[in-house]
Amino acid sequence: MDQNTKQFYDEFWPKNVPYYEETKKYMQETIRETKVNKSLDAGCGHGVCSVVLSEFSEDVTAVDISTNCITTAKSIADKFNRHNISFINEDLQVLSLPDNQYDLVWCWGVAMMAPEPMKVIHNLFRVTKPGGVIYLGLYLETWLSPVHQGVRYFCRKFMNTPARKQFVLNFFAGLTKLIVKIKGQEINRRADNVSIQAQVDDWYYPPYKTFYSIQEILNLFEKNGFEAEAIQDRLGRMKSATIFVVRGVKK
Repeated sequence: MDQNTKQFYDEFWPKNVPYYEETKKYMQETIRETKVNKSLDAGCGHGVCSVVLSEFSEDVTAVDISTNCITTAKSIADKFNRHNISFINEDLQVLSLPDNQYDLVWCWGVAMMAPEPMKVIHNLFRVTKPGGVIYLGLYLETWLSPVHQGVRYFCRKFMNTPARKQFVLNFFAGLTKLIVKIKGQEINRRADNVSIQAQVDDWYYPPYKTFYSIQEILNLFEKNGFEAEAIQDRLGRMKSATIFVVRGVKK
């Protein structure tokens, strides 16, 4: 099991659970299916997405590498009285679920955080039923991606004590507020996120992060027997720091 990622998300998601209503609204706008038998929340984290999936799926499997996330996700499911979710503590890179099992696979902002993202993605391909669908959200590669990676390396290497990390989070939050004030804009915090600091933490401090072009992911889907389309582009706060979503249907 990837212990570095596990350690980061053991701490991050339990204290940064996103807003349920905003998460649900986004997923309803994104997912085209209205009723399925079996869904997989691949990298369930806080568990809010698992709860949303459980509302239109007969059965949901929620998988995450973090034991603390699984505990948090179970508590969220209990809070909403959802009993059709099964939780598995497992690394998506070595996913043990059987082939061709799921009608819908949801993996939003997860695969690119693994040391070997392609292992994750190919496991998602494997467990999807023929006729089933994958929703995959990944970081978009831009000309500024190397800069982001450099800042992330610096933060993890030199600013990773509790006090220094808090300074970084507050610095970027303050800088964001100052910039939008000068521009006369509102802070473009993602609607489901609890704070700017949480967004900064999840952007600069994860142990691994990989960026992709939309076309290479579309090609990957097609080479593995899927019909694929990019259904969302540039969902992030800035054009240089954004996620795109590909929807793929297994032939």
